[in-house]
Amino acid sequence: MTLKYQIGVDAGGTHTIAIAYDTAGQELEQIETGPGQLNTDYEDAINNITTAINQLLNQIDGDCQRVLCGMAGLSVIGNAPQVAAEISSKIGNLPTRAVTDSLLALYNGLKGEDGGLVIAGTGSVFNGLQKGHIITTGGYGAVLGDEGSGYAITLAALKAALLSWDKREENALIQLFNQLFDVENLVDATAKFYQMSNPEVASMAVDVAKLADQGNPAATAVIKQQAQLLARDIIIGMDRYEDPKPMTVALTGSVLANNQMLRNFLENEVWKKYPKAKFTVSNGENARGVIYDKSNDYRHFTS
Repeated sequence: MTLKYQIGVDAGGTHTIAIAYDTAGQELEQIETGPGQLNTDYEDAINNITTAINQLLNQIDGDCQRVLCGMAGLSVIGNAPQVAAEISSKIGNLPTRAVTDSLLALYNGLKGEDGGLVIAGTGSVFNGLQKGHIITTGGYGAVLGDEGSGYAITLAALKAALLSWDKREENALIQLFNQLFDVENLVDATAKFYQMSNPEVASMAVDVAKLADQGNPAATAVIKQQAQLLARDIIIGMDRYEDPKPMTVALTGSVLANNQMLRNFLENEVWKKYPKAKFTVSNGENARGVIYDKSNDYRHFTS
């Protein structure tokens, strides 16, 4: 009997992970390639995505039924059907669907059920799923949004440090950023900040969180503020559900996976309005979302 399987692809800003699953949901093979973020380098992203898929196809002796690609940057460039068609044309014309990486994470985090998923890593977004309809709040990028993300935490903490510096107030965040930026005068950190990539800025949030865990009030205030802003996005999304509203909220991303203080502030804020909300932490294997995708919108390439 021919082995039947499907492939899920999680294509992000740092790497692309493609995983093949059999019909029982068991992992068969996994391939990792380079970045798959479409709005950063479209051609390179498509190449990394299709390379990963083709390597799986070459390694597995079976019949691939469909391919679901969740890609960072797809919401920016749009044209999901055309992107799916292009990928399909380069992987043997297999039925292919292109979705945002956040929607792929939603399928995985909720295991195909209705509810919400919050992603908070370098950026942040809330996606809700109810009766096949998607609700999105936030996710507008580092300049316009991304509340509660690693970038937003670092930015808020650096702003607080600079304000204290101008006032000549004592603030442990000043010493923290002097050390992180390797400067003696905090003002000198600003030039370095503007030269950094978003992931580099976001990585400093770990140090802010550590300072908060040590009981520093300034760092704790930043974590609480960002948690409340992200909770606001969740509440706005849940407000938009129809009654009866699904109450499951899955959490994923490096910030939510590693920062217990932020999660506690966030959950308590949401519970003020939705006391029945149930929070779970997603396993993060977002390629598994292909198993739970109920859509029929898989397209073959046609010339």
